[in-house]
Amino acid sequence: MERERVRAEVLRQRDELAPEVRAAFSRQIVDSVMCWIQNEGFDAVMLYLNMRSEVETDSLLERLLHAGTQVCAPVVDTDENRLIPRRIQAGKTALVRHRYGMLEPNTACPLVPITELQLIIVPGIAFDCKGYRLGYGKGFYDRFLAACPHTLPIGLAYQIQVVEDTFPEVWDVPVKHIFTEANRIDIHE
Repeated sequence: MERERVRAEVLRQRDELAPEVRAAFSRQIVDSVMCWIQNEGFDAVMLYLNMRSEVETDSLLERLLHAGTQVCAPVVDTDENRLIPRRIQAGKTALVRHRYGMLEPNTACPLVPITELQLIIVPGIAFDCKGYRLGYGKGFYDRFLAACPHTLPIGLAYQIQVVEDTFPEVWDVPVKHIFTEANRIDIHE
């Protein structure tokens, strides 16, 4: 019950942000995370392609591609309840719309073995300061992250999405950093 309450409240607040505010905050977040990615030397990154009122990742995709980073995004396989990473090489022209509403790489995009991934940028409705996140409740990212223990997961969020507690379940996998328009929150174990 608490998870659903937090999910609904934060989603409402996120949806109520004006589009121009979301765009401005997203630019700040993308600038920060792009600088960090370059400083850390990541060259194989999986990122989510935003939908609804999520932090916008279009410019991050373009900037990573321009920098020569190997970029992939997940294809959502609803039959097997899993995410399948596919490399994006041609920018937005390689994307198709999933029935859930988000863009994803088309079937011509090459599959990427999870062992090649160095960094996974995950979406979320809410994040807490221990790195746990609330998504839309299907568990796709938690299952995927559990299969990639060698890969660093980070979250992108507006500051209003950072809450005291997401009431994590035993299977939830925390992110190691959360980037907001205000700062980077480093998670300490």
